[in-house]
Amino acid sequence: MKDHIKNNWKFQLFVLGSGLIGGYCTGLYIPDMYSQEMLQQLQEKGMTTGMLALSGAVQYGIFYGVILAAAGLIISKKVGLWKEFRFDKNAVVPTAIIAVIGALCLFPGDKLIFGSFSNWVNDLYTVSPGLPKIIAGLLVGGVIEEVMMRLFFMSLVTLIISKLFCKNKAEIPAWVFAAANIISALLFAAGHLPGTMAMTTLTPVLLFRCFLFNGGLGLCFGCLYRKYGIGYAMIAHGFAHLISDLLMIIFI
Repeated sequence: MKDHIKNNWKFQLFVLGSGLIGGYCTGLYIPDMYSQEMLQQLQEKGMTTGMLALSGAVQYGIFYGVILAAAGLIISKKVGLWKEFRFDKNAVVPTAIIAVIGALCLFPGDKLIFGSFSNWVNDLYTVSPGLPKIIAGLLVGGVIEEVMMRLFFMSLVTLIISKLFCKNKAEIPAWVFAAANIISALLFAAGHLPGTMAMTTLTPVLLFRCFLFNGGLGLCFGCLYRKYGIGYAMIAHGFAHLISDLLMIIFI
């Protein structure tokens, strides 16, 4: 454990800092997206914006940023998914393409495709994002969600499937990584449903939207993780949020 911390302290410090800052910013902006019923429930519990921000910092920084990052590092090394981040010219183009496609799916794609079916979706794109939302998207979306869903969960599913079905194989077959990627992408999409339900009524259209966008992009981030390492998955995910937010600032 001592060697593990010593060898990976820069990565773990980066994730911790991203979780603390991104989680704090999430707590600052997320109440603006809640339904009136949800806001009333928070008021009845005595929750203020400051308390939500501190809670977000602890949740994303300590639990996800420290505990899941450390566990994910250990498991990813066991299954051969861990790659130290370094510049790879072969990774630049696919990472950039996925980031741009992801950004366009969020804005204007989401507004154009699903905004006509849902007033709630349309209303998401009527106000330019503030600095807390931009920072949260870059750090929580780009860093912490990738730690949770790819570094930890995708690695864990890979380990479980390989132990169940590939005990006698010298190397983990490609289909195991593909299955783990699909499962983690589906869970990534499903993980966005509680947040949606806190803001609006969940409909079949919104359910389809969640799995189409989040699930599809999750698969892309998983492919980057497997081929080039978690760093490039983080870059693509974070810049997808950043580019879409900048487009909203420009065009709204």
